[in-house]
Amino acid sequence: MLVIAGPAAADGDIRASYDVTLIGLPLANATLDLAVRGTVYTARVTYQSAGATRLLSDASGVATSNGAYKDGRLLPAVFDLDHRNGRRRQKVSLGMSEGVVKTMTIEPPLELTSDQPAIEPKHLNAVADPLSALLIAPGRGADKTQIDACDRTVSILDGLRRYDVRLERQATGSTDRKGFSGPTTTCRVVLKPLAGMIGGGANASAADADPGQIEVTYGRAAALDLHVPISLRAQTRFGAVSVALREFAEGDAKPRSPR
Repeated sequence: MLVIAGPAAADGDIRASYDVTLIGLPLANATLDLAVRGTVYTARVTYQSAGATRLLSDASGVATSNGAYKDGRLLPAVFDLDHRNGRRRQKVSLGMSEGVVKTMTIEPPLELTSDQPAIEPKHLNAVADPLSALLIAPGRGADKTQIDACDRTVSILDGLRRYDVRLERQATGSTDRKGFSGPTTTCRVVLKPLAGMIGGGANASAADADPGQIEVTYGRAAALDLHVPISLRAQTRFGAVSVALREFAEGDAKPRSPR
């Protein structure tokens, strides 16, 4: 579903801080924290608008994913999202078991247009939450060869929408950023929206990314043997949006909080 089974990793921590820019101008910052303790993982992303953007849209939020770490796989049990934009607030809570959503709470409820199909029971099976889907454990195929970060399709439900993400290998390279260095793999991201707040209608945004022009670059974190995002680039109607790793730390050493 999310990863291919591999050897279990030792206990460890990861913190990655990112800068988000629009045509080179500060847009937001975000921090990813991951902790693995035995057979349990906890992941958390905090984000907030940055720079002059805060004058127009003071958005911030917290997303958390908790669950089991088993045979090299992240198996989410609970996903929570609390997003704020000015006075508006959106909360999502998912209860999951073995890739099946058992409970789903959305406040306020979705208001979909006629061209946006509702999320139905068929959309609740064999899925991952978007946060655990960011982190990919390396695995091996039937021929025992190593499979990199791009050789997979992930089915994602975030409560507001249901979509599939196919990662196609584009290139390999290397990076040397503060706290992280090593080989990288760049994947073309192919989105397939299925239900919820997708496509046109009142919920569409002029800043939505062109699904044909999204790339994500992964690097491999040694401590937990996971592929973690190093950068992402997407083309929107307002210009290119870039997400770039600013600082990275494993173990007890952690970089400063985002500005």
